[in-house]
Order: sequence, then structure tokens, then C-alpha cells
Amino acid sequence: MDLTSKCMVMIANAGEAKSLVLEAIKQAREGHFDLSSETMVKADGALVNAHKAHTDLLFYEADDNDLKLNLLTVHAADHLASAETIRILADEIILLYEEGKKHA
Repeated sequence: MDLTSKCMVMIANAGEAKSLVLEAIKQAREGHFDLSSETMVKADGALVNAHKAHTDLLFYEADDNDLKLNLLTVHAADHLASAETIRILADEIILLYEEGKKHA
């Protein structure tokens, strides 16, 4: 298994997901809720790709292989964790914008 490639897939897709989620929040702030929803779907696709690479690494290690963890591996896991956190918070932020629009 090419650990570096898997980590780069995680980093690239988690970064893409974070960028898309932040874009979706901006779209919601501007009142473009349908567009925001579409952007969140794209973000979810990027997160799925990052998770697939992460799962590959987990299964590789579960088969008693040594991943030889390094800073790149930790960096990739950190990117994925932060993307997941931002994704969860974005749902709440977008909901607040939607509710604010209803009461305006």
C-alpha cells in the first residue's frame, strides 16, 4: 500500500470538503439556500472520498500490517477530523440562516 498516496487523497478531499462547506455557509448567508444545499452535497462527496482512503488505511493496519505512522499520516487524519467538524457545524449555521430568513 502506498501510504503517501492515501494520505494525499485524504488531505486533498478533506480540504475540498472544507472549502465547499464554507462556500455553502456563505451561500446560505446570502439567502441562496437551494444552491447552499447543492454545495453541501458536493462537500459530502469529497468527505466520502477522504473516508474511503482512511478506511483503506484502517483495514490495512487491521490485517496486521505496520503503517509506520509519520507526520503526514497525522496531518491527513487531522484534516479529515476538522472537515467532519466543520461539516457538522455548517448544518447548524445554515439552519440558523434559514430560520432567520423566515422571521425577517
